[in-house]
Amino acid sequence: MSLSYNLAAIALAVGTAFATSASATTNVWDSQAPWGGATPVQYVEWNSFDSIEGDSTPEIGAGTISLTPPAAIQMGEGIYTLFNMPTITATLAGTAGVFDVYLRAAVQGNTLASEATLNGISAISVLAFTGAGSHGDEEELYWVWNNVVGTDLYTFQFKTAAPHVFIDQIALATVAAVPEPSTYAMLALGLGVLGAASRLSRKQS
Repeated sequence: MSLSYNLAAIALAVGTAFATSASATTNVWDSQAPWGGATPVQYVEWNSFDSIEGDSTPEIGAGTISLTPPAAIQMGEGIYTLFNMPTITATLAGTAGVFDVYLRAAVQGNTLASEATLNGISAISVLAFTGAGSHGDEEELYWVWNNVVGTDLYTFQFKTAAPHVFIDQIALATVAAVPEPSTYAMLALGLGVLGAASRLSRKQS
C-alpha cells in the first residue's frame, strides 16, 4: 500500500472517531481575550490554515506561521499533527513602544508544550479554557510577555507536547503596556525629589 493511501485511511478513521465525540464550535474563542478590554496595537489571527506546512494569509492582520516538520493532515479548517510533534514558528510585525505581547492558541486532542518563546525569551502558558470539543478535549492557552520594548518583528516559537494535536486557532497581539503601581510610585518619588531640589535652589539664590 502506498503512503498516501495509508494517510487517507488514517484521516478517514480519525475523522469518523472525532465525529462521534461531543461537538463544539471550531473557529470561535471560548475564553475571553487575555488582554481584557484593551485594544491591541498589532493583531493577527488564524482561524483556518492553508496547508499542513503553515500559512502566510491569516484571516485577520498580517503574519506568518510555519510548522517543522509539517502537520500530517488537514481536517476541515484546522490541521492535525497525527504522529508528528512540530515546532510552530509564528511572526508578527512590530512597532516602537512598550507592549504586553500575547500568543493565544486553541487546540483539541492533545495539548501544546507549556513553554513558548518570544524572540528567544521564555514564558509559561496559562490555561484559559478547557472542555469537550469535536476533535477531542479542547484547550485554549495563552502566553504573555510583559513590558516588551517594541521591535520590528516578533518571532514566537512553541511546540506540541505530544502527537495527535488538532490545531484550531492561533492569535498574536501586542497591547500597550500599563505601568505597574511600583513604577508610578517611583515616578512620584522622582518628581518629589526634583521639586524639593528646585525649592532648595530658589531659597539659596
